[in-house]
Amino acid sequence: MEKGRNGEIYHLSPDKGITIRELVKLISNKMDVSFTEVTRDVGERLGQDAAYVIDSSKARNELNWKPVVVLENGIEETIKWIEDGWDKINNIPIEYKHKA
Repeated sequence: MEKGRNGEIYHLSPDKGITIRELVKLISNKMDVSFTEVTRDVGERLGQDAAYVIDSSKARNELNWKPVVVLENGIEETIKWIEDGWDKINNIPIEYKHKA
């Protein structure tokens, strides 16, 4: 936020990057949920990429960013945070209202 350029998008990922599919599998495994039950394969779309990879090389190069939390640990911590605060989270309105 302090070093990035306005309008730019910076992805944050583990050292080797990770595909969206791998990330969803990792999260579903950590939650003891069947990946095949919570996802569905769809046919190829025209111009579809072979794989959607979250790659943090831009953030690493331009912002000197590097992960300080191992992805698997961060997912576990996030799941625990959600479980611990679910009652409060569940009562937050879904609709976003911009306050000027």
